[in-house]
Amino acid sequence: PAPIPAQLLPCRVRHDGPAPVAAFMRVRTGPDGELWASFRGRRLGGRDLPLPPGYRGVLLRGGEPGEPPLCDLGDPQPRWVSVWGSFETIRDWGADAAPAPGRGLARALQWGTLAREV
Repeated sequence: PAPIPAQLLPCRVRHDGPAPVAAFMRVRTGPDGELWASFRGRRLGGRDLPLPPGYRGVLLRGGEPGEPPLCDLGDPQPRWVSVWGSFETIRDWGADAAPAPGRGLARALQWGTLAREV
């Protein structure tokens, strides 16, 4: 699968699918490595967070009508998905400020390494 950028915004965007993000968000790097942009006039601060070692994020897409499902055909609701893209970092955005390094998504991503150790 092709590498794709993954971004977590502090708002709801009523769109499902590809978008020309670079046309709407011009990202600048701050003095401490944080990222700054604006979206619909709202200031955003962000950080790139790598996934834990051994993990990879994937973007899944539902199957096209007429294509065979990749599941038990006896399933009352046969469905299938395919991997459309993958990512190894997530750009985490916060409203008006960059998310703190040890909180929120950054903290949640620590669980992958902890789970492996347990």
